[in-house]
Amino acid sequence: MNRAKPDMTLYLSLMFLAKIKPNVFATEGVIEALCSLLRRDASINFKAKGNNLVSVLACNLLMAAYEEDENWPEIFVKVYIEDSLGERIWVDSSHCKTFVDNIQTAFTTKMPPKSMLLQTETGKSGGDLSAGNSPHPSTPDEDEGQTELLIAEEKLSPEDDGQVMPRYDELAESVEEYVLDVLRDQLNRRQPMDNVSRNLLRLLTATCGYKEVRLMAVQRLEMWLQNPKLTRPAQDLLMSLCMNCNTHGSDDMEVISNLIKIRLKPKVLLNHYMLCVRELLTAHRDNLGTMVKFVIFNELSNARNPNNMQVLHTVLQHSPEQAPKFLALVFQDLLTNKDDYLRASRALLREIIKQTKHEINFQSFCLGLMQERKEATYVDMEFKERFVIQVTDLLTVSMMLGITAQVKEAGIAWDKGEKKNLEVLRSFQNQIAAIQRDAVWWLHSVVPTISKVGPKDYVHCLHKVLFTEQPETYYKWDNWPPESDRNFFLRLCSEVPLLEDTLMRILVIGLSRDLPLGPADAMELADHLVKRAAGVQSDDLEVLRVERIQLIDAVLNLCTYHHPENIQLPAGYQPPNLAISTLYWKAWLLLLVVAAFNPQKIGLAAWDGYPSLKMLMEMVMTNNYSYPPCTVADEETKTEMINRELQISQKERQEILAFESHLAAASTKQTITENNSLLLSQLTSLDPKGPPRRPPPLVLDQVKSLNQSLRLGHLLCRSRNPDFLLNIIQRQASSQSMPWLADLVQSSEGSLDVLPVQCLCEFLLHDAADDASSVDDEDEGESKEQRVKKRQRQQKQRQLLERLQDLLLGPKADEQTTCEVLDYFLRRLSSSQVASRVLAMKGLSLVLTEGALKDGEERDQLMEEDSRDAELLPGYQWLLQDLPKLPLFDSVRGLTSSALQQAIHLETDPQTISAYLIYLSQHAPVEEQSLHNDLALDVARLIVERSTIMNSLFSKHSCRPESDAVLSALISIFSTYIRRMRKTKEGEDLYSWSESQDQVFLRWTTGETATMHILVVHAMVILLTLGPPKGESEFYTLLDIWFPDKKPLPTAFLVDTSEEALLLPDWLKLRMIRSEVSRLVDAALQDLEPQQLLLFVQSFGIPVSSMSKLLQYLDQAVSHDPQTLEQNIMDKNYMAHLVEVQHERGATGGHTFHSLLSASIPPRRDSSEMSRAKVTVETPHGSVKMRAVSQVPVIGPEDDLAGILLQLFPLKVDPRWPPPPVRPLSLALQQTLAQEVLRARQGHIQQGGATGRLLQAFAALLNSTHAGALVMAMHHSHTISCPLLRQLHLYQRLVSQDVGFSSLFFNAVVQMLTWLENSAVETGPLHSLLKSLAAQYSHKHRITDVRTGFLHLAEALAYRRDSEVAVRGIFASLRAGEKCNAEPELIRKVLQGLMETGTPGHTAGPVAMVISLLLQETEERGVKIEVDSKITESKKPGSCSGLLVDWLELLDPEVTSVCSDLQQKLLFAQNKAKSGVSVAPSYRPYLLALLTHQSNWSTLHHCISSLLNKHRNQRLDPTSALDFLWACSHIPRIWQGRDQKTPQKRTEQFVLKLSSEELISLVDLILSESELSYRDSTTSKSALDQVSCSLLQSRLPLLHSCLHSDLDNVRKVSEYLISCVKKWGDSIMSKRCQTLLLQIYLHFPEVIQHIHLPEATLSGEGAADGSTCKLDVLVHRLITLLADTGDSKSAENRASDASLACRKLAVSHPVLLLRHLPMITALLHGRIHLNLQEIRQQNHLTFFSDVLVVLELLQPLVFHSDHQRALQDCLLSFIKVLQNFKRSSRMPIINKFVQFIQKYITHDAASAVPFLQKHSDVLQGLSTENPDLVQLKSLLAGLTLPVKSGSSESAAEDRDAEDSSSGSLPLVNISASMPLTAADMTKCLKKISKGEAIEDVFEGLTEVDEKSKRNPEIIQYFVNDLQRLMSSPEEVCRNMAFSLALRCIQNIPSMAAEFLPTFMYCLGSGDFDVVQTALRNLPEYVLLCQEHADILLHKAFLVGIYGQIDTSSMIAESMKVLRMEATT
Repeated sequence: MNRAKPDMTLYLSLMFLAKIKPNVFATEGVIEALCSLLRRDASINFKAKGNNLVSVLACNLLMAAYEEDENWPEIFVKVYIEDSLGERIWVDSSHCKTFVDNIQTAFTTKMPPKSMLLQTETGKSGGDLSAGNSPHPSTPDEDEGQTELLIAEEKLSPEDDGQVMPRYDELAESVEEYVLDVLRDQLNRRQPMDNVSRNLLRLLTATCGYKEVRLMAVQRLEMWLQNPKLTRPAQDLLMSLCMNCNTHGSDDMEVISNLIKIRLKPKVLLNHYMLCVRELLTAHRDNLGTMVKFVIFNELSNARNPNNMQVLHTVLQHSPEQAPKFLALVFQDLLTNKDDYLRASRALLREIIKQTKHEINFQSFCLGLMQERKEATYVDMEFKERFVIQVTDLLTVSMMLGITAQVKEAGIAWDKGEKKNLEVLRSFQNQIAAIQRDAVWWLHSVVPTISKVGPKDYVHCLHKVLFTEQPETYYKWDNWPPESDRNFFLRLCSEVPLLEDTLMRILVIGLSRDLPLGPADAMELADHLVKRAAGVQSDDLEVLRVERIQLIDAVLNLCTYHHPENIQLPAGYQPPNLAISTLYWKAWLLLLVVAAFNPQKIGLAAWDGYPSLKMLMEMVMTNNYSYPPCTVADEETKTEMINRELQISQKERQEILAFESHLAAASTKQTITENNSLLLSQLTSLDPKGPPRRPPPLVLDQVKSLNQSLRLGHLLCRSRNPDFLLNIIQRQASSQSMPWLADLVQSSEGSLDVLPVQCLCEFLLHDAADDASSVDDEDEGESKEQRVKKRQRQQKQRQLLERLQDLLLGPKADEQTTCEVLDYFLRRLSSSQVASRVLAMKGLSLVLTEGALKDGEERDQLMEEDSRDAELLPGYQWLLQDLPKLPLFDSVRGLTSSALQQAIHLETDPQTISAYLIYLSQHAPVEEQSLHNDLALDVARLIVERSTIMNSLFSKHSCRPESDAVLSALISIFSTYIRRMRKTKEGEDLYSWSESQDQVFLRWTTGETATMHILVVHAMVILLTLGPPKGESEFYTLLDIWFPDKKPLPTAFLVDTSEEALLLPDWLKLRMIRSEVSRLVDAALQDLEPQQLLLFVQSFGIPVSSMSKLLQYLDQAVSHDPQTLEQNIMDKNYMAHLVEVQHERGATGGHTFHSLLSASIPPRRDSSEMSRAKVTVETPHGSVKMRAVSQVPVIGPEDDLAGILLQLFPLKVDPRWPPPPVRPLSLALQQTLAQEVLRARQGHIQQGGATGRLLQAFAALLNSTHAGALVMAMHHSHTISCPLLRQLHLYQRLVSQDVGFSSLFFNAVVQMLTWLENSAVETGPLHSLLKSLAAQYSHKHRITDVRTGFLHLAEALAYRRDSEVAVRGIFASLRAGEKCNAEPELIRKVLQGLMETGTPGHTAGPVAMVISLLLQETEERGVKIEVDSKITESKKPGSCSGLLVDWLELLDPEVTSVCSDLQQKLLFAQNKAKSGVSVAPSYRPYLLALLTHQSNWSTLHHCISSLLNKHRNQRLDPTSALDFLWACSHIPRIWQGRDQKTPQKRTEQFVLKLSSEELISLVDLILSESELSYRDSTTSKSALDQVSCSLLQSRLPLLHSCLHSDLDNVRKVSEYLISCVKKWGDSIMSKRCQTLLLQIYLHFPEVIQHIHLPEATLSGEGAADGSTCKLDVLVHRLITLLADTGDSKSAENRASDASLACRKLAVSHPVLLLRHLPMITALLHGRIHLNLQEIRQQNHLTFFSDVLVVLELLQPLVFHSDHQRALQDCLLSFIKVLQNFKRSSRMPIINKFVQFIQKYITHDAASAVPFLQKHSDVLQGLSTENPDLVQLKSLLAGLTLPVKSGSSESAAEDRDAEDSSSGSLPLVNISASMPLTAADMTKCLKKISKGEAIEDVFEGLTEVDEKSKRNPEIIQYFVNDLQRLMSSPEEVCRNMAFSLALRCIQNIPSMAAEFLPTFMYCLGSGDFDVVQTALRNLPEYVLLCQEHADILLHKAFLVGIYGQIDTSSMIAESMKVLRMEATT
């Protein structure tokens, strides 16, 4: 076979054969032959490139033959090596890859992937690059065929991806030996290094699987790498070598050692080297450690490789977790050296960190440094202590090296208070904390196993790693860190969190006996670390997180005292648990800090289980450091704590002394006492879970400073789970004030959300209590600081209230917070302490009422809905109105009702209970049966069991206004309940068994049944006995249910026993009988036993009708069973007398019963016998069975009645002797008096009877020395004294004409009442009777005149009687119109008495009296003035108004706080005399001054509100009301504390904040004052108008201050005035409204934008008068600028801008500009003396032109008569200037002037013609000079006509004639000559609108521009086209359009708004040029369109922001123009 050109048929045949029969080729001969083809042919020229076709064929044939064979012949390897070292014809061929790969399995080399190989095939089939490139001697035409053959070969050869598998496992050794021999031979040849073949390097790359090859290659690798020719294959070899270094034997370690020494400089090589290092680390896991070790040792050697650090960096990047540990092991190895390597190690470590850019895991490195080593070198190490100390030093260096530049920057920023790069700083702090945790673990667990380090060194190491050692120990070795950073680095490393494990291990080390750190040192260290960590606290860093509760025991164990072990204590003696005092309290402080940072675990455990720690926690939370703590509620507990502490300390002292005695007995044998005891001062009892001990003062100071520095209390208070703060508040409740709570809320830094709702509520109550207690305090005594604090607290309270109201009423109100807030207050309503209940109600009122009344509209609705309840119970609006309005009321209904149901059993105030009951009747949740039962039972208990409250609520004497409402509420509750219960089915179980004992089962005759509590039944019956309430109620429904008319009552059965129950017990029946309801009385009297009837008949308080029925029933009982009845009568005499008395009351019936009684009574002696008989006592005859009844004695006329009185009421009672029976004597006396009363009733009045003598005896005794004793005896024996007094009173009423008897009787009553009230006895029946008698007397003897009333009142006050009736009498007299004829001295005496007897705060009576007197006197004075105005008030007889005013001030310093309605009438009512003239009292200004100066704010607010209330009843005196309102805004108290010097730029502060309705009321007052001044005055109409106008102006400052410059308010007032103008038409009031409206417009010109003012207002008078205007200064400045004719460009521009502004003003606010017409006239007049040349040169002509334009714009208002004079003066100036224009060419100003004059004549010829006729010569001259002025000629023609006048007619007729003649002047009305004719106009329009060419459009615009310069009016016809052209892309057209548009607006400023859309469009245009043009014209347009300036400037700003256009200069220019009055 020819190699150069093989035969195609032959090799194709061979290939086909190999495919079908591969085994044919597997013979030795064939293999030899094929291998010979693979060898180099020597016959071919060495330099020629061989054709590899034959070689490829041979390779593939061999592959086909041996594909399935696992053992290949060695010859393949040999030919492979031969070709590899040779031309590499087939070794590198891609077609032989499978064959070659299988051969290479012999070398077990892991080849780098192609991506890593630098020397790859570039499409060449083989051959060495160094062997030449000459072509093979073959014909070129065969190239194509060769390519085809190759393709065919590729397809026919065995599979490309043939199987690669080990083929030389059996021949491995021989192959290895062969390969090594060949390579050694190649490498050991004597040849220059440059001649080494690349192919040899490639072969080495392929055989790197052999360690010998790796070792041979690595030794020469550095030279090959540095050889440029071999660089690429050498790099591949390096990669292969690193990838196959996977045995970690001695050879591979040698290889690694050599690799480390290779030095490479080029960056490309260095990068590749680093890639190889990474592969080397991956090759074997042990390579990492070896690599690190060799690199470090090389770095420390003399032959240091400069690439070491880069290698190390790569290693650390490759293995960030493991590499630091191996690096640490190397450092450990260094430190084990005999030589001291610490300094070098520190330097090396710093260098490594620096070079690796801090990219090292410091925690892993430090953990590696602390690993325990078991190698022999470590076990037998000589310097173990040194090793530990040096490792510790390296640990600290490592920690400080963690401070990167970013950490340092963040630390510096943190020190400055900036929060920058906090994540970096926090990460560093957590890293240090973790390293310190590991270091403490090492010192605890590992170091003791290494060596027994000395105590000093061990403690040093511990302190050093925790950075608590002296600073120099950290840098003494090499002065690193540098001095500038030292302190900062040490602080950064020390201010780190403290991990739980670190703290626990320190404590364990301290507890361990084997380790050198003692308990005291451990405690000190732990304490220091905890406080240090706590000081670093931040929201984003957990500095002290501890989860394990065991920490508490560990800390406490540290402070335990252990006695010396060598001392034996006596057998059986158990030493006490003692602790070292200092450590014990230090432990508590440490735990306090930990608990504050870990409230959930440690804090909760401490709170629940360690009282001492809990006490300290409470101290820091309350900021109160006293013992016992302030959280202890009551004094008893405090005392108990103090006593217990004394006991414990005493016991402790004894135990310590006993213990020390035992210790001394076992050692020194010394006797121990308190004086020589050593342990007494050092130890304390160790009972951590026992009662809290008193901390020493030093400890309390430490706690205080700790709390201040670490804010422990804040942390504990902030904890919501567990909620310690809430626990304290609930524990203290209302038993004690909590001032600490105020401080806590005050210091909550504005965030009230952090605190619990209950805390806020408690603070609110605390403040409310403080306010209540400090109401009477004087403010004068407070210092400035106290006032500031008070204000701050009030502000905080307002915030707090807003917060609570927001929780209840805000949009974010939720169910939980609403329930919490209300529950907190509601629970206190059932407190047993009154103060607590009152506070709770005040808190609820604050929280609910303020929010509910924020809106005035809501107030009206509330008044509509609940007005009745609100009127009855005004103090309970929070409950009845505001609470149900809560957004979440449904969720708190149950809670509220439950609380109120409890409260009604404890509350003692009837009014409060009334409110509760009304609420419960309306809102109690009764959906569930059980809730309804509870409600009914609770209310029933109140009714049945609390009789005092019920009597107070429903007593006829109390007359409570709310009684009917409460009764209706109660009836509503029970009627709803009974209806529901009657609907329930019979079998339902409504109660549990335990409750059923008091239940009754009821059955009605109608078949309905119900089961309910018996108390509920009784309660309903009691309610029915009270009678029906006023208004609608269900009373009769309830009555029909229980007592149906003419039907039997329901029957009741006990639920538990089913027995019939007694539904109506006797006490209830008695109440029914006392009732006014007849049906109840009838029901009670049914089926009564005789004894019950007798019992009831003897009861008090039974109405006459009921008594009649009782007596009838008694009659029936007599007829039915007289014997039983008689047996039950105990005292027939008494009973008979009782029946007689009842008959006297008017009762009927009982005659049969009385006859029964009379039959058994012995016959009496007649009256004559009686009168002669003495008082005797006889023993009655009768049956022994009957009770002995004493014979009633008879009182004779000679009997000593004083002695009888002393017998009845003994002054002294000797307890040894029983008193004699007095009942018979008292009955005798009563009978005698009764007989006299009966005779007096029949008209037989007996002089000197027993009654008169008895009264005289009474009076004599009362005037004696025994009066007091007698009254007290009567008080105790009220059963005798009260009937006697009643009989005396009855007699007095019958003989009322006997004045002596009446006077004597009532004097006696008063004396007795005085004695009783002065004594300290309880109120009894006698006292009540005497009071009612005295009151009846006063009422009966009400006097006919006021003076007598005062006398009686003085008498009542002197005897301390009830003065209320007398006061009412005086009021009635005054109201009846009677004159006050009392002397001032008498009035003074009465008022003083009223003040002395009245309770503080109850001065309503005296105040009302004084006001009534004053009002009466005021009315009289009005009449007096009318009758005779000459008599002054001081001369008026009996006048005492000054005295009364003084008394009023004394009684009520606030003037209107007691009887506000009366007092306001006194102050503000309009008093009119009969003539209708209003008269103001002289004392009113003084009272008004008192009101403003002495009243509190609430009184003033109320007064202002009532004055400005549109629904007020009385007619006010407007002057008084307005003066008062003005004074309110100038009260000195408002302005106290302000700067006395008014600042230059001050903003006006408004005081009165009025609603819109109140403002309208204020306007009404101002108008009515003006109306009154008009009505009361008698001056002329014009003077009146002037007075009225000035009066309105004087009230403007008040109105202005109330409007607050708020445009909404101004608008509402203006609209109201406009409506008034329309309503009143042409009346005087309409003119006043217009005047006021005009004044408002002058003050607030901007109002014209929002409302349309009537024409009459703007043209009315008053605009030019002396009133002030807001824009006066501005207008004055603009006119001044307009007249400034400087020759500079800036002056010209200013004048131009001012002209535009004046034109705009003339259109927008003509009235305001016309006010300054005289000023314009003056400025014109100052220029008339100049000649034409001067006028032109100095630009004065411009000013004249501008003024003329402004005057034209002011038409027609300028022609109004008010401005006549100023206008004519102005025109005169023009005329005089025009004189100088003769001989001048025609000027535009003349034409304009003539047009203006013509309009003047047209509008007001009567004024214009005479004026112009005076100056017609000047006009004539002008006409001559300007003959083409047609208008001027027409004007002159009219002026020269004769004016008709006649002297014969009256002046009025003359004036009329003049008007008619001048008005009918034949003026030729020629319009201004149009510069453009109609044809021209059409032509221009066509050019501009339809012109396609730019030239045509521009031409049209130019023509309009020229013509419009003289007559700008024509531009308005082109507006639409101008608007279109303003956004034209053509610059010339656009600029011209803008110019014309601005000229048009200048001429007609009202058209400015029409161009606004176009201008906005141009500003927003996408065309840059259009925007620029618009911006250039912006300032001028903004000035002319000021009302839309804000929109324009905002648009320009947005264009500048988003359009990359600088608009700032134009915006600034616009602002300057707008503010030209300020900037020029």
